[in-house]
Amino acid sequence: MDNSVLSSMLNIAAYAPIVLFTESLRVQRTMVASILTSRSIAPAITGCAKDFHRLWHLDDAQLLGNFTNERAASVTSVKHGSSFPLQNQTVLQLAGILRRNMGMTQAITPYEPAVEKSFQTRRETLVHLSFVIPHKEARGKGGYCWLEAVCWTVTFLEFAVPIALAMWMAISHHFTGIFLMTALSLSVLLLALLRSLTRPIIANQGEISKSCNDRAKGLSTLDAHVIADHWNDKYLNVVCGYTSHLHALTNIPLQVNRPHLLLWTGRGLAIVLLVQVASLASLIGDRSNAWLSLSWLAIYIVMLAPPWILNVYHPELAYESYTATLTKVPPIRFSCRTAALVFISRLPSSSQAHVEKWAWTNVFMPDNERRKLWQAQVDELDLLTLENKDSGAEKQHPLKKDDPEYLKLKTWLREASAVYHHPEVLQPLLAYRRSIGLGTTSV
Repeated sequence: MDNSVLSSMLNIAAYAPIVLFTESLRVQRTMVASILTSRSIAPAITGCAKDFHRLWHLDDAQLLGNFTNERAASVTSVKHGSSFPLQNQTVLQLAGILRRNMGMTQAITPYEPAVEKSFQTRRETLVHLSFVIPHKEARGKGGYCWLEAVCWTVTFLEFAVPIALAMWMAISHHFTGIFLMTALSLSVLLLALLRSLTRPIIANQGEISKSCNDRAKGLSTLDAHVIADHWNDKYLNVVCGYTSHLHALTNIPLQVNRPHLLLWTGRGLAIVLLVQVASLASLIGDRSNAWLSLSWLAIYIVMLAPPWILNVYHPELAYESYTATLTKVPPIRFSCRTAALVFISRLPSSSQAHVEKWAWTNVFMPDNERRKLWQAQVDELDLLTLENKDSGAEKQHPLKKDDPEYLKLKTWLREASAVYHHPEVLQPLLAYRRSIGLGTTSV
């Protein structure tokens, strides 16, 4: 009976890694991380049949852009009022500018509006806000030298341990295990080669340097980009910074200094992943060699830990090639989309004479008479609020105080103002304003 149970368990165990070779995991993210920084650790990667063609014909535009040919996220510029497909999406994800599942984290909710029951049915919106803090030149490695040594030490162990196991399996005549362990080592070796010999080419370097020297005179070079998977999405990602910085991030594709090396590294990985898939598939239903699948799976899981730890404690490394650092604010929860848009409109951004102030909201609300009336009322009520604060007098808004529209407008403005002055938002905002030479008197 015991032997029968053990035999069944081993038979099931042989199927354990099946999900890992029927879908692609971390191939693109790992290659992009290897290009962006020399201080990275390659996790174990798996690929499926469709990855072979992608990797075999790989170029930098495809790798750093839309690797899976899915619909790209969209960006709208507050300064220019224009919208465009997002470029360099994986780079922004690695840097933490794009966030997913923000509803699972602790969000800032500083103001719970006391409104009528009819208003409480509005859709909540979560905003992930980041500030790009500029530097005049790229920072040196400085105190990160020890970290680079740690990364290369871990990389060596990830290469050497599977090779040692492959040699032991060769002595023991477990030939399928040789292929599995060698595939893990070769993938680490190819990614280490990519990390050592390739670097990203970032556009707009001249404009970025000029912006840093100008220090945003009169807000002439500032912008805020709103990023979403689609314009009806619950989650909005907002990044503020110099126009030159933001367009280099979201609108101009990154390039690689050695595209031919990238191509041949991709082809090498395609062959390695194909051998790995074939070796794992050959073990399905093989009870006598089920332990090989479990051994490979155990090493695979262990190899996931070091890059995860590195990303938790040093997420800024993905952004080190840019002449800037990132300051990120915890997710902000708004009671409705309109309150979030009012908040975003108050972030530091330049204005242009030929661009209407609210043009960037065209992707959220149609530019019709209703929208124009709404934005005029928001601007007027916001102005009256400021005048009342300065003069201490109570000025009457054209809408009556008991008018539902007035209550909604006032609720949105109060909520946006409460978020704007919340300590976890205000402190990063003040640091950002000081870094670009704006000061803090107008906050």
